[in-house]
Amino acid sequence: MKLGFGTWRFFLAFLVVISHLWEGMLPGPAAYAVWGFYLLSGFLMTHVLRHKYGPTVDGLRDYAYNRFLRIFPIYWIACVCGAAAVVILHRYGVDPAFLNPQFVRPHGWLEWFVNVTLLPIPVAGMFVPVAGALAVEIGVYILIPLMAFSRPAAWLGLVLSLLLSAQYGFHSDTFGIRYSYFLTCFAVFAFGSLVSHHRDVLERFKAPILSVLVWLIHGLIWRWYDPWPWGYGIYFSTLLSAWVVISFASQKTGKLDRILGDLSYPVYLFHTVVGAWVLLFFHQGRSFEFFCISFVVTLLLSWAVVVGIDSRIGQFKKQRPEK
Repeated sequence: MKLGFGTWRFFLAFLVVISHLWEGMLPGPAAYAVWGFYLLSGFLMTHVLRHKYGPTVDGLRDYAYNRFLRIFPIYWIACVCGAAAVVILHRYGVDPAFLNPQFVRPHGWLEWFVNVTLLPIPVAGMFVPVAGALAVEIGVYILIPLMAFSRPAAWLGLVLSLLLSAQYGFHSDTFGIRYSYFLTCFAVFAFGSLVSHHRDVLERFKAPILSVLVWLIHGLIWRWYDPWPWGYGIYFSTLLSAWVVISFASQKTGKLDRILGDLSYPVYLFHTVVGAWVLLFFHQGRSFEFFCISFVVTLLLSWAVVVGIDSRIGQFKKQRPEK
């Protein structure tokens, strides 16, 4: 099987899942995975906007409509499941915040509003605790048409975002802000957009197997030098993610790759909620056995969501052939 974007997305989602559900997992690669998602999103959204939707009012309307159908219906289902977990599990002495500090009931109208709309505003309580990264992506969806149809706009977004990160300083104490805030994360999407713009030139460097291998080796540096991921490592991983993306851009893939790609989004959304429910029956913390059980249940639930819900929602999407 040749690797493709579907397999890559699933692998990135897997890294996030195992970092949240197994205490023995290296933390660095999960952070690299989230920014790997960001870069791939910037690349793909630029590509489809330029070659599928176009800069017309109709094209941008269809783009927004299809993005809404892709993101929000399944997210709202995950929110309901997360709310049920927060309310019910506390009655049995299980605290979902054990898996993620954000997995608590929202307080105040702003936190409730962010939970519903996914606006890129940092809040303390989320029924889907990994949705903070998704909110950053939603914010970029609004602005990325500017970068898709203007390389100077993409360069400007990259430079300004990096300058803001530089103001905080590239050290461990500022990692949380640089890693999760909308304006500091914007550079990754802008870089992905530029990779899409310069795809024809960059594809001469494609090396699917080697690029993934180097990406994986880089993820292990944390074992020997703890500060690396939280300082400059996250940025170096972004360069390597760009190499992977450009290496996969022209790959011809099959059904398995598409299935894994479809599973990646619900796996990302539901894994913490599933893990919280598994805590009700499995009281050994975030052991490897806990991860295995939670991951298998997450896969089964995600498959049901893809087949029973996502495929039906897809029927309502605006169909536009790629130019």
